[in-house]
Amino acid sequence: MELRSVEELMDLLYACRGERPAAGPGGGPRDPHGHALRTAALLRRRRPADKELQVAGLVSPVGR
Repeated sequence: MELRSVEELMDLLYACRGERPAAGPGGGPRDPHGHALRTAALLRRRRPADKELQVAGLVSPVGR
């Protein structure tokens, strides 16, 4: 799947909301959508100039 806009990315992330991933090593996050939002918010506070890192935190559940 090729994402062409931020809106498509946000739609994909929204579709992850409420999903429960299969438990793997360490159990993983219970809610990938919430985890992605919290991770991006944390990175935004700690590294405000590093937009690429913030986006990486936001899209981390997409591959799952």
